[in-house]
Amino acid sequence: MSATADGTGESPQPSEARSALEILAGAATAALLFSAFLVLPLGLSGLPFAAVPVVRLAHRRGAAVGLLAASLAATVILLLGWAAGGAGEAIDVAILAAVLIALPALLAATTRRGFDPSRAYLALCAAGIVVGGAAILLRWPGADAAMARQIDQGVDQWLRISTQATKTPLDPETAARLRATLEAARGFCKRFWVGLIGASWCFGAAVAFFTGAWSARPAPSADATRFDALRIPAPIAALFVASGAGWALEKGAVGRVAGNVLWALLALYFVAGLSIICDFARRWFRSKLLRIGLYALAIYVVPINVGVAVLGLFDWYADFRRRGREIRKS
Repeated sequence: MSATADGTGESPQPSEARSALEILAGAATAALLFSAFLVLPLGLSGLPFAAVPVVRLAHRRGAAVGLLAASLAATVILLLGWAAGGAGEAIDVAILAAVLIALPALLAATTRRGFDPSRAYLALCAAGIVVGGAAILLRWPGADAAMARQIDQGVDQWLRISTQATKTPLDPETAARLRATLEAARGFCKRFWVGLIGASWCFGAAVAFFTGAWSARPAPSADATRFDALRIPAPIAALFVASGAGWALEKGAVGRVAGNVLWALLALYFVAGLSIICDFARRWFRSKLLRIGLYALAIYVVPINVGVAVLGLFDWYADFRRRGREIRKS
């Protein structure tokens, strides 16, 4: 066997083969997770995990490799959708997959060049809302009316399920309260469906961005990208206050736009507040069971999760992490 240029007598091909295998494995895993969550009961709530393998690649190999894996995953999803149904639906699903998988990887790769991870996450939230909104409007010109019809169908279905779930018929008062609640939800969703999609994207982006970084450790950019260190810049609080004022004072188109912005920002501040709780829990509770219980309370209990969002909103002023460290030292 002839020696190579470095005199080691070993070929660099195994390393290149491992890199190619890692890219293919990441793309295949992303495509599998995306496809699985479309048919499993978890539904859209599990889609952000499809980007995790590609975000991991972006931290370890860079933006080009991450985008290559995302492109391969979207291609596989396109071919699977084409084989299962029509070409039009397959293209729509592939575009959705490309956005969900490529954007987190692209923004995660910026941290390899020293970009602040918190600002990278914020840019990911903004980019996803802008790109997703543009795709909906361009691909679906009558999006508002079509979404209203889907909301009507969903609320009517929930009403039927709720009334048929009990063996005995509901009394008139309970049935009236249930109908009033669902009608209020119908009107709210019709008016602010854009903001609700934006809020969902903020939650999903956090899962993809920070879970992908966790899976990529040890890597310098992944070590720097920690959920418990997330901070939202102070100027965003001014935007939150302005959107809240517009939503409360205006009832027309301006109020609707302000409300949509408000709900997306509310989700963003909830994520920021949860990161503060995560930081406190890591330093104050050694038991993972206690931490998991605390996170569950913060997410699912209504008075507490509102407080979590308020915590994130005022962190720019109070710096709760620093105060917590000072209290513990004292």
